[in-house]
Formats: sequence, structure tokens, C-alpha cells
Amino acid sequence: MDLAGQVAGYYAARAEEYDLSAGYMDSAAEECRARIRSRFQDALGGHDVLEIACGTGYWTQAIAVTARSVLATDLDAQMISQARGRLSALPNVRCLVADAYSLDTVSGHFTAAFSHWWWSHIPKQRIRRFLGMLHSKLAPAALVIFADQLSYDAPHRRIDDEGNLLEERVLRSGQRYEIVKNFPTEDEVVRALSGIAEHVAYKEYREEGYWALVYNTGAGVAQQGCA
Repeated sequence: MDLAGQVAGYYAARAEEYDLSAGYMDSAAEECRARIRSRFQDALGGHDVLEIACGTGYWTQAIAVTARSVLATDLDAQMISQARGRLSALPNVRCLVADAYSLDTVSGHFTAAFSHWWWSHIPKQRIRRFLGMLHSKLAPAALVIFADQLSYDAPHRRIDDEGNLLEERVLRSGQRYEIVKNFPTEDEVVRALSGIAEHVAYKEYREEGYWALVYNTGAGVAQQGCA
């Protein structure tokens, strides 16, 4: 199984316990997340948003407060089923099973894209191709926001031959998976966007353990799906 398939298999197996293991059922963490939600809501207000790797829809619910519309996508059907349950009362949200690397089931007019905790799971050799495909689904000069985790300590990691950090994850069942979990530097992120993005802004929020990337796609013809 390739690296992308390993990530997909892990999250499919984790779907039932995802909210608990991600801390989304921890009321004590809501105060911290409130600041993060507010930033995303401010940035995405009034936009038609394409969300990548929505999981169970926690962040979809947050951005839908201010977005004009959200198409929440995820590869795993069980994740999408849970997201639909969480988001069923929101008339401006649709959920769709879609492969982030092809987005072949996605259509519509999107003025923004959003993804939370996804960039770190993209194998380094696939980042440019993924970004090209994503940009091809967006309006010219669209707003794009990625947010992901800053580096943290964890046992059982190794570097593969292509420079990807692989991390062992263990589910409550005892199942073990080895998945891509990269922690890119600001320079790596900026270089990945060279020639395909404008107004690139990267910021680290150390107290909250994450980094955020905000930029606009080019104002000309939408990027094609390969690079």
C-alpha cells in the first residue's frame, strides 16, 4: 500500500473514535479552540468554501457560521456519514465523498478552500500535484487556508527514502498503522507554493500548537491538476 493509502486506511479505521481521540469531546479544550475557530470564521466570511479532508465535520461546523456555503469533502464514507449527522441542520453545507488527490467528484464555484490537519499527511512528492488539482477547482484569486500541527514529541518515528516522516499510530483496538506525518518548515511551505500562489502568509501559533497558511491562487487561468 502506498503512503496515501496508508493514511486513508488509518482514518477509515479511526472514524468511530475520531472525535474522542482528536479531543473534540473535551470541553476543557473548547476555550483554546474558540480562538482558532474565530480566526477561520473571520477569514472565510461570505465565501463559498471547498473543504478538504473534513473528517467528522467539527471544523466544517465552525466555518459554516460565517461562510456563504461549504462543500465538505473526505475520502472516507464513514467520516462523511458522521459529518452529515453533525451538520444536518446547516442549510449552507453539503458533504461529499471525494479523493483529495483527484477531486473528480467535485464541481461548483468556490471562492475559497480550507483544510485542517491535512497538509502533514501529504507525501512530499505529491504536494505540488495536490495543490495544482485543488487550485483547478477554485475561482481565480481564491483564498486558501491550511492549518496543521506544529512538531510534537512522539515515539516510533522514522524517515523514509523520500524524506517523509512516518509515525506509528495505535488505535484503541490495538491496531497499528504507520502514516505520513510531516512537519514542514515555513521555507518548505513557501517553496511548495512557488509560482502558483500570491500573498503567501505563514504564521505559527505556538501557544495553540499549530501553524496556519493563508494565500491566494493566481488571478489568471486556474491551475491545472499536475505540476
